[in-house]
Amino acid sequence: MPQEIELKFALPGTRADDAVQRLRRHPLLRRRPMRQQRLLNRYYDTPDGWLRAQRCALRLRGIEPLPGTAAPAAPGARRWEQTLKTAGHGSGTLSVRGEWTTPLARPMLQPAALHATPLADAPDVAQRLAELRPVHETRCLRTTWTVRVDDGSTIEVALDAGDIRAQGRRAPLLELELELMAGDPAALHAVAAELATCLPLLPARTSKAEQAQRLGEGTLDQPVPARPLDLPRHADPMAVARAALGDALGQLCDNLLVAARHDAPEAVHQARVGWRRWRSLLRLLRPWLPTPPDHEGLRPLLACLGQVRDLDVALTETLPRWGPLFVEDEAAHPQRLRAWQQADRRLSASARRARQALRAQLASPTTGQALLACATWLQQLPAQAEAHADWAAERLRRWHARLLRTLTASAHPADAPTTADALHTARLLAKRLRYGAEAVTPALPAKAARRVQRWQRDARAWQSRIGRWRDTQRAAELLAEHHADAALTGFLRGVALAERRAEAHSGG
Repeated sequence: MPQEIELKFALPGTRADDAVQRLRRHPLLRRRPMRQQRLLNRYYDTPDGWLRAQRCALRLRGIEPLPGTAAPAAPGARRWEQTLKTAGHGSGTLSVRGEWTTPLARPMLQPAALHATPLADAPDVAQRLAELRPVHETRCLRTTWTVRVDDGSTIEVALDAGDIRAQGRRAPLLELELELMAGDPAALHAVAAELATCLPLLPARTSKAEQAQRLGEGTLDQPVPARPLDLPRHADPMAVARAALGDALGQLCDNLLVAARHDAPEAVHQARVGWRRWRSLLRLLRPWLPTPPDHEGLRPLLACLGQVRDLDVALTETLPRWGPLFVEDEAAHPQRLRAWQQADRRLSASARRARQALRAQLASPTTGQALLACATWLQQLPAQAEAHADWAAERLRRWHARLLRTLTASAHPADAPTTADALHTARLLAKRLRYGAEAVTPALPAKAARRVQRWQRDARAWQSRIGRWRDTQRAAELLAEHHADAALTGFLRGVALAERRAEAHSGG
């Protein structure tokens, strides 16, 4: 089966012309011929989304070489080709997809060529192919270099800059693709690591066709939650690692890209969820995993995410929930209203600055290098790991027992700080148990799966309940840091204390 093997990266905070110049100056590319082409990609599907349901993408591509570059065809001569791609698979951000390309004499679909692809086995294929219509398109300037590395592998480096068009909507497109033309897929990561020294390469797992589909639906920039994992029963630790860690890293990177373009609080939240899943799964699978990459390069990014999230929660959840109770009566207590409004303005200004700092981190090559290191490590995991049949349930059983002990300890503290520490620890343990349980449940026998799902529900409930106290406490700390009115800060501290006592009591 013909395959496309590639890595794809978004370039947050980067202009297209700047990206081209940085690549041209890079030691890996500066002595290599550069080619530029204008690409028109027109995607097809049936009105009811048959190809999408088959997890396939069908496109017509028009290719027009630009004069003055090392293009193989005459400038101004547009050639056409038809390509079918099947759903991708692979570890982490590496995409391996079936790909069938047919040269065309003119820009018209050739349904007959699709009979040599997996679509030939689909029911009612002739009728379905007759229903194909254009649904969306992309237009871009593609700049490419061909790299031959020391091990003999050949890689095409392609920068695409343009836009996506669907259902009357447009969205900018800027991404870097590294495609393996021949050789070892590991060479893709080696080349990416070199290019990541000059550009902010954010690993991306969404194809152009998927982006266009989401644009047409109005969901392109919606936050991305965890995806359901497709794991066989009794999957070994490495199968779980590739699927679950791959999705956690993808969730982190997908939402970082949304956060780079929009102020949606949920995108920041889902990015942090992706990171917590990654860390929790590393702990769950630690006995079988090689040493993971150092996360030091991600510390500035993670600090920015935490700061933005704390401010978002305070502004969109905690203050709206408790502010009206603090004010009580605007006419009777106008000074309380002014205090609340002033606090809101100060925190909002800090949130804007925090988002600017977050975007600056996303535009830093250091961040991309650290994320790429995670993706490369994931790609290099061993194929299998020896483990007994109930390895996952046994690990989660220990985590569940530790959570129960911590909750019990929080109900009988020697002093108030111990209560707070125990509850905070319990919240972290609940998150760890929840994310671990979500990952391995599909691989468990039915009885064990039901038990683990119960632990998962309990962990989610404890995470949410303790989280309410923690959010209120953090909002009070932010008010103090921003020199808010002492009465408002004291009010929230009192609410947090009451919530902490309530959770500590229920923990017993």
